[in-house]
Amino acid sequence: MLVLLTLSKTSFADLIISDDFSKERLNQYDQSHIYFCNFNCGSYKAYDFLEEENGNKFIRLTSRSGQLSKFNKGQKKYLKDRIELGTKSNKLSKSWSDLENKEIWWSFDVKLPPNFEMINTTHITITQLKTIEKNNKNKQCHPGMPFRINYNDKRTWIAVTDGFNKKLKKKYIYSNMLDNSWTNFKIGYFFDKSEGWVKVFKNRKLIFDYFGNTVFDKYKKCDPVSSLKSYVRIGIYRSTPVNASLSKNHKEKSDSLDFDNFYVCFGRADCKNKF
Repeated sequence: MLVLLTLSKTSFADLIISDDFSKERLNQYDQSHIYFCNFNCGSYKAYDFLEEENGNKFIRLTSRSGQLSKFNKGQKKYLKDRIELGTKSNKLSKSWSDLENKEIWWSFDVKLPPNFEMINTTHITITQLKTIEKNNKNKQCHPGMPFRINYNDKRTWIAVTDGFNKKLKKKYIYSNMLDNSWTNFKIGYFFDKSEGWVKVFKNRKLIFDYFGNTVFDKYKKCDPVSSLKSYVRIGIYRSTPVNASLSKNHKEKSDSLDFDNFYVCFGRADCKNKF
């Protein structure tokens, strides 16, 4: 008797993003936070593909004042600008039920360019997990960032927050974590209302560990929720206090960071071992 065995692919995990930037393309990313300079550009480049002496290719992202600040209309306390590479919204979720009891892992390399200088900004968010809701009247709500890593030249802080009322769940502050050599961050986020977790590895060493609620779906302004968009992003997201003493040529000032080897996996426990 011949018995045929069918091997299922239940251990397969979708790799949503896999980019070492050697192909010099950005079409796999959500386009809304990529700045394509069309006027008054001069020598300014919001993104540039570069190559190291060893042949390794990477991307340099640069943000200047007012860049894509349309996303923060009415903001009174901070000027915000950005350039970010992120997952397309349809790749992760359409509702909270799409996320619950699932893991997402992402990894990237980052370094400071030569002569890096913090310009008129309190911090740079170098990566975030973002959720955006819509209610049954199609009104868009911004609950916030359940997870983020913020950097400035004095400290780096990692936080899990209830984005709706900004209640801090856990935060660690470190001394300067970035320099002119490549640093790898690998982040795991498990969506669960009671047994969720977040783990952050720096150069394969666990530096942040949170356990508890990671599904922040109680945002009254969006009740009832009709749809949900979720993103993982890396890049530059800057905040500058409005009352800060800005330099005369502030609009020409910019910050740059270098990124490489960006990977995102969603859906199964084996995502952790995909990169």
